[in-house]
Amino acid sequence: MQVRAVCCSEQQVMLPLFQNFLSELLQASWALAPAVRALRAPTKKGGRKRESQLTRGVEELKLVGDRLHYKRLTGTGPEEGWVSTKISGKELLSKKEAADEPAEDVGGPGEASGPVALDEALKSKIEADCKAKKDDFLLYCMKYKVLGFPLEKPKLRVLAFHNAGSAESIYTGPGTPFIQWIKETKQVELMAFDYPGRDKLLKATKHTTTETLAPELLAVAYEKLTDGVPYIVWGHSVGTWVAFEFLQLCRKVGLPMPLAAFLVTFPAPHYPEAKRPWRRNAKLNNAQMQEEVKNWDNVHFSDAGKVVFEDPGWKDTWEPMMRADFKLFDEYKFKHAGCPKFDFPLHCWWCEKEHFIKPDMVE
Repeated sequence: MQVRAVCCSEQQVMLPLFQNFLSELLQASWALAPAVRALRAPTKKGGRKRESQLTRGVEELKLVGDRLHYKRLTGTGPEEGWVSTKISGKELLSKKEAADEPAEDVGGPGEASGPVALDEALKSKIEADCKAKKDDFLLYCMKYKVLGFPLEKPKLRVLAFHNAGSAESIYTGPGTPFIQWIKETKQVELMAFDYPGRDKLLKATKHTTTETLAPELLAVAYEKLTDGVPYIVWGHSVGTWVAFEFLQLCRKVGLPMPLAAFLVTFPAPHYPEAKRPWRRNAKLNNAQMQEEVKNWDNVHFSDAGKVVFEDPGWKDTWEPMMRADFKLFDEYKFKHAGCPKFDFPLHCWWCEKEHFIKPDMVE
């Protein structure tokens, strides 16, 4: 994504002031672009009209109202920050649509496992976020106490990451062999995450990228990962990619790795973008979006799950959640080419009736 900043004032004196303000804010220079018609600030009577555009390679991390949380991809300036997209109702920043052509294959991990350099700045940020979210743990893992946790001396902890359009209940639902096993052992704790935008986090801002979701979940789980209890990771569908990014962050901040990861029915995160069989939902209309959702689990959404397509539930709840969750994978960028492989076992499954996912993608 690129961002364009526009000065809407008709007064010539405001243009250099606007340029200086944004140059200080972004530590970036301005480029005059006469071909751009978005800004026209007249000079003196009969003089030439001057136009200006600021273009930088930045990625949208989160949009809260008119405030854009961005990450710089190219150019100069802060690596990350917040800017306003509008002032007094006038648009200052506009979004450039992503190209339809997928990125080239960037390659997979390195040939061997090995150490990863400690990122002190990232560690400090995660620790600070952990303190800020100290009282929010049960909002993200809402069944933790319901299931009788914390245990006095747990021998194992399971961290579970759900699929798109779903919630922690796919792991915590009553009567399953998994939950029955946990209750019988009385030695295993389950931390099944809810992503913001559902259940007790219904009013929280939904994430559209794992780059913001994974660190938020890590901040929530940080204290549990530093108490010496061994753990495993379980991810379902896009939850596998959320878990992958979560674990990449874990090793960057020096946290212990899991005993194993159980990753179900989704491609490896470095599977080439050009080969992804699904469509980007940003350009799908309502009917196309519903079709895309059904294709992920036709049996479910043609039976009990078809209720999600009924209004007002679809329009008010399910469509916004689905579109945000789908962006976690349909706009995902793998950025770990050449990184050391994980040194713990990966147990990966493919399911027979999958519409999009094929065995080679999982392998």
